[in-house]
Amino acid sequence: MTSSNGIVKRKKRFKVPNTYTLIMMFVIIAAILTYIIPAGEYEMITDEATGKTLINADSFNFVERNPVGIGDFLLSIPKGMNGAATIIFLTFLVGGFFQIINDTGAIDATINSSINKLQDKALLVIPFVMALMSILGALGIVVNAVIAFIPIGVALAKKLKLDPVAGISIMYIGAFSGTTTTPMGFFNTILGQTIAGLPILSGFTLRSVVWAIVFVVSVWYTMRYAKKLQSDINNSVLDEIEWIEKSETAKEVTEFNLRHALILLVLVAGFTTYAYGSFKLKWNLNYLSAMMLGVALISGLIAKMHPDDMAKSFIAGCKNMVYGALVIGFAKSITILLTDGKIIHSIIYYMSLPLARVAPTISAVLMFYINLIFNFFVPSGSGQAMIVMPLLAPMADVVNVTRQVAVSAYQYGDGFSNTIIPTSGVIMAVLGVAKVPYEKWLKYMLPLFGIWVLIGTIAIAFASIIGWS
Repeated sequence: MTSSNGIVKRKKRFKVPNTYTLIMMFVIIAAILTYIIPAGEYEMITDEATGKTLINADSFNFVERNPVGIGDFLLSIPKGMNGAATIIFLTFLVGGFFQIINDTGAIDATINSSINKLQDKALLVIPFVMALMSILGALGIVVNAVIAFIPIGVALAKKLKLDPVAGISIMYIGAFSGTTTTPMGFFNTILGQTIAGLPILSGFTLRSVVWAIVFVVSVWYTMRYAKKLQSDINNSVLDEIEWIEKSETAKEVTEFNLRHALILLVLVAGFTTYAYGSFKLKWNLNYLSAMMLGVALISGLIAKMHPDDMAKSFIAGCKNMVYGALVIGFAKSITILLTDGKIIHSIIYYMSLPLARVAPTISAVLMFYINLIFNFFVPSGSGQAMIVMPLLAPMADVVNVTRQVAVSAYQYGDGFSNTIIPTSGVIMAVLGVAKVPYEKWLKYMLPLFGIWVLIGTIAIAFASIIGWS
């Protein structure tokens, strides 16, 4: 566009606000809503069979308004940080411990060894690497860290005469097929269950079945695309294939050796121990930190890491968690404002009115769809858990949906759409590393996203029908 004086003016493009900006907007809106929405409360009752505190669905009453003032609004942020301190510190600790394990080189060596041995056998190497990435994603080891594996995936795709999109699919979709459906992920499943007052790792079997289905479909979709490329590279969704230069690829790693095998064995043993403790001994999240500390220290010793290097890795891992950890605290402030203003139960009441008019199964599916949309605004899994689960858990009580189903509705809603939304820093970074345009990725990913949503819909509906708890 050119002005009358000849100066060229560029039309401003819409820019999606930063996650912190969006959450601060939600904090402000929450404060304003305490002046608009009538205050109300449900009666809380204790389930004698489970010992859980639930909402009495027929007990809602309006009460005297208690709008928050400027002081309460400003105090909500530090209160939120304090209220979520346990989870925030746990996020830092888990991130730091995982970084030590990553820096031993065991994971990189395992993947590179697999590639080197099977590189000419696409039908074997792709499912194998995707399975490994899916397990790492389900364990929570490779979530944001998947970015570091993209150069390896792109290099593999080049060896197999595919394209960078296939390389992304092998690593990123492989990892996120586990992350989005994990029965044991700290940053989504376990956090959601903790907020909902459910036993940690409960519902493991059904979530594992959904994980397996999503993984198999993802492998099939990736293999189908790979075969199309091998038959004719012009079938690529890319107009022009641009490979990462050698200098941009991942750092060199050593050959897979006995130390790497021992580290992986320690990692599996650690999570197996924690799973047993969660089911049989009712371990809480503090035991997860303790288990990860033990695994990280033993892994570092096996890899002969210098204590200083272990400390540096730990600090680096904590730094990587700053963004997500602080989001948890900011998000907690929203719940504090809604609770202090006595409108959180009112919101649950009004939201439950239309859901109560339909069958619980439909209500559960609608919860899933709402989370799919809401994730655009808060793509952080832990941040979204802190915002929506305090609403979804009690609302599930009101509309006769189990809290276990509500957790999966949040989990799948958060995870699936993270693969396509431009507000997700991980997918945008992944595309940047692989030099793949966002619109080309959408062309590739949207059909698989649709299949994932269908699987999620069926899983949520089935879980609601059987009264999964």
